[in-house]
Amino acid sequence: MAAPLLLPLNADLTAFSTFFCIDGREFAFDVLGVPPPEEMGSTSLRDAKLQCDSEVRMLLRGFENVVQQRLRQCTDLATFVLELKDIIESIVCVQPKASLPKANFCAHIFSELDTLGWEHLARVGQNLCSMHLQIFDEAGREHILEVRLPLGYPKVEPLVSADMPCVIDLEWNDGMGLKHVLDLYKQAICRYQGFWTVMEDIDKKVWVMEPEHPSKANKFRRIALGGHCSLSITVDPLAPHSIPECRFLGSDTIIAPLRKRMNCNIKKWKTNRLLLANLEDVLEMTFPSPQDTVHEDISSDCGICYAFRLSDGKAANSECKQEGSIPDRACDNATCGRPFHTTCLVEWLRSITTTRQSFDVLFGNCPYCTHPIAVKAALI
Repeated sequence: MAAPLLLPLNADLTAFSTFFCIDGREFAFDVLGVPPPEEMGSTSLRDAKLQCDSEVRMLLRGFENVVQQRLRQCTDLATFVLELKDIIESIVCVQPKASLPKANFCAHIFSELDTLGWEHLARVGQNLCSMHLQIFDEAGREHILEVRLPLGYPKVEPLVSADMPCVIDLEWNDGMGLKHVLDLYKQAICRYQGFWTVMEDIDKKVWVMEPEHPSKANKFRRIALGGHCSLSITVDPLAPHSIPECRFLGSDTIIAPLRKRMNCNIKKWKTNRLLLANLEDVLEMTFPSPQDTVHEDISSDCGICYAFRLSDGKAANSECKQEGSIPDRACDNATCGRPFHTTCLVEWLRSITTTRQSFDVLFGNCPYCTHPIAVKAALI
């Protein structure tokens, strides 16, 4: 069997892209968190993560444990990819060939759409087995429900996905249909109106660094504060006006006073105001906005590699669903405050002969202002 094609996604060779064809259909995957080359062969891929599109993910549904077992057993990536191909081939081979649905199935779906209202149908897939339903909320926002009808529908529960901040349980029983799905999501959409209003207010007025393209499901925002510092917040969808989870990132000389202000002023928080107004009030500051700030003033790109996110396969934040380390160490000089990836800073300090090491901590100087800086590194 020919060796699979593996395309490296980073210089450390810990993330790869691969694809293969089965019955004329292409399957593409990204494998992240692969052991470095010097460890390959002596350790398994148990910590690796597999990424694929939603269609392939649905195809592998029910086989997740098998894939994880193969990751634990394989000690090299090429062998795992070949085993993954075998798994998908076995699934594809037993799948029934596409055929026209029975007339009574089509009649049933048409009847449901008549009851539902054809204005809710945004798109329909081949053989009526998949469709997009649309809902407009009271603020005029469009919500798209991706619905897949499995064999045995309506006795078997349909698969529904949508940009929602929380999982929606269909609570399916025999005799239910598309109207039940639509009504359930309409109720959920009504519950989250306040949440989306809060998040839209943040996206419109301040400089959001993460997620780069927020969806209605994202509860997380990383807001630029200036001086290479930022504030990460996670908002409760059911209580969007309450105090969010907060984490300050950046130089301690800048963020320490902000933490102190928040602790001292937290009693000023009013649940009848939008979250952004409360944050600015308790922090006694106005956040930079895209309208009056240039990117260089708020940039949190690493001062060594000049990139914000590394392609190292590490999970930066579970909410924004993006892979790759972000700058998590900063110079404590108030006039500098440059951010760095820990990995980049460790490599830089190790290349300087004046750097001192005590146990697993490196002591040196900031590459920009020579201010003393320390970083924890793995022991060699």
